[in-house]
Amino acid sequence: MKESKLYFIDANIFLRVLVEEDKKTFKECFRILKAIKEGKIKAFTASLILAEINWVLGGFYNFPKGEITTALKSILSLKGLKVIDKYNFYSAISLYDNFSIKFIDALIASHYLVHDKKATIISYDKNFDKIGAVARKEPNGILY
Repeated sequence: MKESKLYFIDANIFLRVLVEEDKKTFKECFRILKAIKEGKIKAFTASLILAEINWVLGGFYNFPKGEITTALKSILSLKGLKVIDKYNFYSAISLYDNFSIKFIDALIASHYLVHDKKATIISYDKNFDKIGAVARKEPNGILY
């Protein structure tokens, strides 16, 4: 599958930088975000990713609300990163029904830029590989 030069940034990329649990993945994800800021790669995310980050930081990591809002604002202000929301909900429901994936991943896969193979997903989530019709790369496969 031909890789696009436009990238969809999944929640786990932002979370690895915000939480810093693992030095290796922190560095990989930080390099991706830095490359976006410097205009070296074109990237976008979606509002559902911001909602997922909010849920994970608050519900799993127990971040205070003020730290969560600061994190979300920092993502939104990242130079070069766009937020584009345009999904095919029927396609997402079909993907969710036919594959063992989370509904949020089905929504991402149904995003018109991802679905039409105009964007590659940057994510550690291997569930995207089950779909087969979308391209996914881990951060270390982008800049090296």
